[in-house]
Amino acid sequence: MTKQELSTMLHSLHIPVGEGEQFIESKEAMPKIAYWDYIWEDNMASGDDYEELVTYQISFVAKRPRDRALIALKKALNDAGMHPTIYHEYVKAEDAPGYFHSYFSIDVTEVITDGTE
Repeated sequence: MTKQELSTMLHSLHIPVGEGEQFIESKEAMPKIAYWDYIWEDNMASGDDYEELVTYQISFVAKRPRDRALIALKKALNDAGMHPTIYHEYVKAEDAPGYFHSYFSIDVTEVITDGTE
């Protein structure tokens, strides 16, 4: 899967999606999805060729556990042949109601260093 395919899949769920961890804390409506990269890895092939494998965290936040949109996200992932382990937690907030946070990682191929600036 490429980053563009990942983005397209996330946006197909018709809920707010943002790139960057700060999107979780934005005042956007819930449920919502935030995603960001946190690991870059070169996968070497034969010779000097390689592809860049990028690991993204996908975070889903909602006002209730097992939100329908989370189930739809899991189904979309499964339909794409991906079966990540999904973790869950309840996050208490001081100045706002708490929320349910579900998260997992996905590896995608992406061009980061293509030799151009």
